[in-house]
Amino acid sequence: MENQAVQLHEKVQALIEQYTKDKKRLAELEAALKEKSSSSSGYEEQIKKLQADLKAEQAVSEKLRLEVDQLMKKNQDLEKAVSSFESFAGDLNDKIDSLIPKIEKL
Repeated sequence: MENQAVQLHEKVQALIEQYTKDKKRLAELEAALKEKSSSSSGYEEQIKKLQADLKAEQAVSEKLRLEVDQLMKKNQDLEKAVSSFESFAGDLNDKIDSLIPKIEKL
């Protein structure tokens, strides 16, 4: 009987030791989880900030693209106007050149 009591005591002692180890490991894991949660929270904030920055940059990019499109249209309009002016100036020059011999005859 005494032998059984010793064996039972050893088993209880082993269970207590295992419980103590498990409890310590649980505390370590909880601390690691808390640290990782904190890091994760920081990363989430960084991601949100980067997403907001990206959205702002996309808005600026779109605005600049629209400005470029407007400037290109203005440039085309100006090129057409210059071409028309050059054509008009060329015609005027030809008319003046045709009038000079007539004026010289007078």
